Amino acid sequence: MANETTAIYVRDTAAIDEEGEQLEVALDYATTTLGLDPEEIVVLSDTALQGRNAPSSSDQELFDLATDGEIDRVIVRDASRIAMNMRDLHDRVSRLVESGVAVHVIESGLRIDDLGEESDATVDGRTMLRALDIAADLETTMISKRTKEGIAAAQSEGKHVGRPPFGFDSDGDGNLVPNEDYETALAVIEEVEAGESKRSVAGRAGITRSTVRNIVDRKELYL
Repeated sequence: MANETTAIYVRDTAAIDEEGEQLEVALDYATTTLGLDPEEIVVLSDTALQGRNAPSSSDQELFDLATDGEIDRVIVRDASRIAMNMRDLHDRVSRLVESGVAVHVIESGLRIDDLGEESDATVDGRTMLRALDIAADLETTMISKRTKEGIAAAQSEGKHVGRPPFGFDSDGDGNLVPNEDYETALAVIEEVEAGESKRSVAGRAGITRSTVRNIVDRKELYL
């Protein structure tokens, strides 16, 4: 690593083996746009199945090198190589930059340099990090809003959302379908309403008392 101060990171997708394409784009950027000597570049790569946080992954090696001060620049073709969403991107880019490592994302034109020295580049870098932070918050809010709207729409159509209750399976389209435990649920409701304790009913049915409570509290689903 004596002369290798720039790391190119490539990661295949699950659907397409595109490591060669990523590397070609990144090397061209490094040597043509930045004018780097190939001897200054180390290439790190992972397969789609390699866990990002696995000790043996190149992703982990990338952050170890950054922490140890052995690289001063990271180049990736697109942000999805190193992050799963905007919040993840903000957090991971921040970790790299705080270690004094510049981050270049080729396709989006994102370029954040070391924030260690006060300069116009430093101001631009901090502005970009702040923009990523805002984008991450916005993405989280929008996902939450879309999820709530989707749940409300499904419920308004009479569809079940979430884990099916005891005695039912889901048909995959939000509709509940009785399974082999349905008759047990009916018996539980009948016995509890007849004055049996939830503890004894649970024991005879071979289920927990919390399941008995859930069945009774939602008996309209069964009756």
